[in-house]
Formats: sequence, C-alpha cells, structure tokens
Amino acid sequence: MNALPAMLWIIGAAVALLVCVMTVMNSHYRDGRASEVRPVSWTVIGGHVASFVLLAAPYVVYLANSESIGAHARSLYTKLGWASAAVAVALVMVELVLMYLQARRAMLAQEARATAQQDASPSSKRGDADDDDKPSSLW
Repeated sequence: MNALPAMLWIIGAAVALLVCVMTVMNSHYRDGRASEVRPVSWTVIGGHVASFVLLAAPYVVYLANSESIGAHARSLYTKLGWASAAVAVALVMVELVLMYLQARRAMLAQEARATAQQDASPSSKRGDADDDDKPSSLW
C-alpha cells in the first residue's frame, strides 16, 4: 500500500507523455506532410482522460489510506505532494495544448485540401457567364 500512490502517478505520467508523443507524431511537424494532418483521434482523447484520472487518483488513494501508509512513505508523499501536483497539472496542460495545435493544423490541412479540390474541379473556372446568373445560396 505504501507504493500504490507513487505507482499510479508514474503510470499516469507515462500515459500523459505517450499522449504528447502521439499528438506530435500525428501533427507531422518535421516530415513536411502538413497537408496530411488529421483531427485528434478518439484514442488520443481517451488517453488524455485516462492520464488525467491516473494523475489524480494517487492523491485520493493517499488521502483515503494515509493511516495505513508507513511514516517514512507518508513524510515523502507530504514533501513531494505539491511538486508532483504541479508536474501533473503541467503534463495535462501540455497535452491540451498539443491536442489543440494538432486540431488547428488538421483544420488548416482540411481547408487546403478543399481549396485544392475546388481549384482542380472543371466547374470552378473563373469568368463563367453562367455563374453570374445563379441566385445566391445564402437565401
């Protein structure tokens, strides 16, 4: 029981780092394939939720079982509690920022693909006289 909060926190931190690595890899920052970026997958979102739960669980486990934890482990957890909480919050925030950046790059890539597809279609030629006679699609 002494090591359970620490093990939960380490697993949560590992999952958070894995989510960060997955979002960076899926964003194609270095390989020049910015047009192939896809929206954040549900697997990555699930990993984010799992990391949040696993990073929060050690504090609940510690508070619920602090009497059964040895004196040395209790003093260590008390000493490292604020620092580990700050690292946990920072990891969750980095996950959110990276997922936002991937979603933004995916949106821009989708717009670029749609523009390229529209420019490639034969009906998108400029200067067609028939296009001026069509009513607006806004009404």
